[in-house]
Amino acid sequence: MLVAQISDLHIRPQGEKLYDYIDTNSLCARHVAYLNHYSEKLDALIITGDITNCGCPDEYAMAARILGQLDMPVYLIPGNHDQKENFLEGLGELYPYLGNTPQAMTYVVDDFPVRMVFLDSSLEGEIKGRLTRASLEWLDHILSQQPDVETAVFIHHHPLASGCRHMDTIRCTNGPQLIDILKDHPQVTRLFCGHTHRAIVQTIGPLLIMTAPSACHQVPFDTRDPNGFYSLEPPAMLVHRFTPETGLVTHMASLAPFDGPFRFDTTLGCPESTGNGVGIGENHG
Repeated sequence: MLVAQISDLHIRPQGEKLYDYIDTNSLCARHVAYLNHYSEKLDALIITGDITNCGCPDEYAMAARILGQLDMPVYLIPGNHDQKENFLEGLGELYPYLGNTPQAMTYVVDDFPVRMVFLDSSLEGEIKGRLTRASLEWLDHILSQQPDVETAVFIHHHPLASGCRHMDTIRCTNGPQLIDILKDHPQVTRLFCGHTHRAIVQTIGPLLIMTAPSACHQVPFDTRDPNGFYSLEPPAMLVHRFTPETGLVTHMASLAPFDGPFRFDTTLGCPESTGNGVGIGENHG
């Protein structure tokens, strides 16, 4: 199983830039081309929210145009920048598993060695998130059905304080309730999120919580400033790989253009060592 995760696309209407500065549409279109020709065939792509920036129909039309070019299964959930009715209206035909009820976009995917559960933590008109009682009850029920299958849960908002002061003020407000449920189901080994616009990893007992960077712009790490800032640090994604030998392993991979890959050549890397037997003829990282 090889599954990529991107997040926080913030797609704009055709021809528009985010903040009149960031060409999120162009970036996302480039990422789609990259994912379609990734070095290994991806089994699926997961998008953890904020598909659009303002949640308007023109943005979802652009999102459908860009994401419709992907040649792999796509599983997505809304974020706080999405508008639920427009989300379903604009993307429901592409992704019928989302159902027909804007307030109940929760679902489970059982097609892979790792079971994947998707929750909607967004609140209409709010930046911070919250899981409804119905969603939490549904999650508890779903997890009870297959207690022996390793499971990963995906939401938009991170559930606990991460140390980034601005982002922590707009996290999932009832995240501790979510964690309590997951603790009761030890087959859940991972909780993957978006929203923070940078990679953050923390553990609660055996549960690993990880947020994905943005596919476009990032939020600088700051433990003191309550105000929100963005930066153009390179976009990145998470790649989740499962094999019986390794279990579930997550890599962070850059989505930005860069040179390489180049094969290691120790005769060039350490020319002063030539002849003393140090690493000659071997490839080393």
